[in-house]
Amino acid sequence: MKWEEENLHRNTFSISMDDLMEIWMETFHPFGTNIVIWDSGTHFDVLQNCGIAVDIKEAYNNKALTIEVQGILEAYKLMDKIQESDVYPFMQVYSDGKLISDNLGPIY
Repeated sequence: MKWEEENLHRNTFSISMDDLMEIWMETFHPFGTNIVIWDSGTHFDVLQNCGIAVDIKEAYNNKALTIEVQGILEAYKLMDKIQESDVYPFMQVYSDGKLISDNLGPIY
């Protein structure tokens, strides 16, 4: 294929899921504590067993699930409860719209 100058699209942008989630949390959850569970669609049964009210019909094609909790300690307790079921989705904790922790390692 022969590319001509007029066929090149120069204004392309790559946006990471982390950037999208950061904007989402700052915009829609600027106060309080939230857990983000990525690709939660593969863990609906475990999430429901842990007391998370998620409807598979409403979230069948989701990429991330956000759960508002009472505080940071409750966020960690819920993350531990999910992982006790031998399910380890990627989870993040946000406080006042800012990422403070995840279940993989330190946040720098």
